[in-house]
Amino acid sequence: MLIRSAVSILILVVLFSFMLGFQVRQNEQVVLTRFGNPVRVIHHPGLYLKWPWPIEKVNRFDARLNFYEIRLSEALTKDKRNVIVPAFVAWRIASPQKFLEAIGSVENAQGKLDSLVSSAKNTVLGSFDFNQLVSVKPEDVKLAEIETKITQLTSGQALHSFGIQIEQVGIERVTLPEVNTSFVFERMRAERAQFAARYRAEGQQEADAINAQTDAEKTVLLAEARKSAEETRGKAEAEVAHIYSAAHQEQPDLYRFLRELEALKKVVNQNTTLVLDANSPPFDLLKTGPLPATTPAP
Repeated sequence: MLIRSAVSILILVVLFSFMLGFQVRQNEQVVLTRFGNPVRVIHHPGLYLKWPWPIEKVNRFDARLNFYEIRLSEALTKDKRNVIVPAFVAWRIASPQKFLEAIGSVENAQGKLDSLVSSAKNTVLGSFDFNQLVSVKPEDVKLAEIETKITQLTSGQALHSFGIQIEQVGIERVTLPEVNTSFVFERMRAERAQFAARYRAEGQQEADAINAQTDAEKTVLLAEARKSAEETRGKAEAEVAHIYSAAHQEQPDLYRFLRELEALKKVVNQNTTLVLDANSPPFDLLKTGPLPATTPAP
């Protein structure tokens, strides 16, 4: 009997604890309402007391960062180009009481954020040209600036109206409606062709400058080489003349004989037919031998 009484008392204690107490976890925020009116907001984890339902109700909200992908829709750029820019929003509940009164649930919050961010995205994209979204030059792309402007445009209203703190609005990618895709590709090809033509022109200009410099250096080197060759040839001819002069003075008959042979070699070859007086020099050498050498006078 005592055991049954103890068990009954324990069950009653557990029921009253469940009805009169609640726990707030580390990742939660709680709004305690009494007959539907907020009476207390709890941000810190722990055990708390409350009146049993339906007097008081515990409304729990996740305090962590939430992510939501905005629905796809077309937007118009400043230069009147249709684009599709999928985006996401990172947000958290900053004011649980305002969030409960204005929205009530995370599902409802997603719809509010969808409308708010889509409107801001279309407004901001309308102030940028298409080539600031897609370009072959990275310095022309302004996606980071667009994200910042959308975040700034939405964060104040979301916090004031819904109790939501928008941490970031990010752009996932930039796509085009199917009817515009071919036109954009043609434009990108034209831009790349312009860059290629410019690079080729710069390369040709540099090549021409290098060739001109090379030709100038070649002309200088050839002139110096000709000058050196002429100087060397002049020295050689002078030395040859000096040798000839010394040989003529030392052996005049031998010198005359060698000169005649050299002249004969230049005039006659195996295919030459001449009818000449054999007694005239240097052809007289063909029938007579060289003259005896004369001894120079002492």
